[in-house]
Amino acid sequence: MFQISLTLHILAAMVWIGGMLFLALVIVPATRGLPPRERARFFDIVGRRFRFVGWISVGVLIVTGTLNAGLRGITWDVIASGAIVSSSYGQTLLAKLAVVAVMLVVTAQHDFVVGPASTRAAIEDAPELPRLRRQSSALARAGGILGVLVVALAVLLSRGTPP
Repeated sequence: MFQISLTLHILAAMVWIGGMLFLALVIVPATRGLPPRERARFFDIVGRRFRFVGWISVGVLIVTGTLNAGLRGITWDVIASGAIVSSSYGQTLLAKLAVVAVMLVVTAQHDFVVGPASTRAAIEDAPELPRLRRQSSALARAGGILGVLVVALAVLLSRGTPP
C-alpha cells in the first residue's frame, strides 16, 4: 500500500510542481512576442486548465501525504504530543509541511486573485496591468521556488540528512 501511495504522491507532485516550472520556463518565454490581448487570452485558457489539474494534484498530495505519514508511523498522537520533533525525520516533515502551507497560500493568491485580475486587465487594457503582471510574476516565481524547496525536503525525508 505504501508503494502505491508514494507513487501517486510523486506523480501528483510532478504534475503540480513540474507544471509550474514548465509554464515559467517554457510557456512564458515562448509567448513574450504575442500581442498583449492575445497573450492574455492564451494564459487565461492555459491558466484555467492548469488550475484545474494543479488543484486536483494538490488534493491527491494531501490524501497520499496523510496516508504516507500514517504508514510511516506519524499519527495524530505523535503530532499532538510534540513527539514528532524528537527525530530529524519529524523535523524535516514539519519543515516540508510548513513550506507546502506557504506554497498553497502563494499559489491560491496567484491562481484565484492576481492571475485572473491580470488577465482581465490585459484584455481590457486597464492601467493597473503593469502592477498586476509584476505581482502575478512574483507569486509564480515564489511558488516555483517553494516547489523546488519542497522537493529538496522530500529528498531529505526519503534519503535522510547527510552525515
